[in-house]
Amino acid sequence: MSDKFLQKKEKILESALQIFVTKGYSDARIDDIVELSGMSKGAIYYHYKSKKDLFLSLIDHWETHAFPDFYEKNKNGISSSKILRSFAQAVADIFERRKYVFLAEVEFWALANRDIDVLNRTKKLYQKILILFEKVLIKGIESGEFKNLNPRMAAIAIMTTLQGVNWFCIFDHKDFTAREYLMEVTEFMIHGFITKSSS
Repeated sequence: MSDKFLQKKEKILESALQIFVTKGYSDARIDDIVELSGMSKGAIYYHYKSKKDLFLSLIDHWETHAFPDFYEKNKNGISSSKILRSFAQAVADIFERRKYVFLAEVEFWALANRDIDVLNRTKKLYQKILILFEKVLIKGIESGEFKNLNPRMAAIAIMTTLQGVNWFCIFDHKDFTAREYLMEVTEFMIHGFITKSSS
């Protein structure tokens, strides 16, 4: 695929993400995405056959923007604790620049409760994220940095704890920022994972 083709898809997806977050799936219209993106309706339907097809594609698009694969970049020569810290830092960076990315997750949850296709696509997304965290945890266990814990259970704990950033999309919190929350809870988890000899 050419760069121009990919750029057009990216523009459509980014515009759609903002529209779905602002209006919700039910009230969002393709015409809204046309207006925001500056693309023609024909261009949008060339890439996506329906509003639902576009929404499903957004789930994969969301993954690349909200959950970068820090394991592959950092698996050699860096501790599992540092990988988890760098991951939390990246999520905080994205939150501060593009809060609507995390509001989209709330919309995915809402529709997954009513639509089997969205539910299945969302399950697939979270399975990939859990596998990523499991790799980081297994690396830590095998190196002796982390205690012998259940990697899947700990991966779920990491994922759901970091999803707490969604709270800051909807509610104001005057005592601390989303970044402070993310970095602090990541430290809580790391201290629960590490062996006494690593601390």
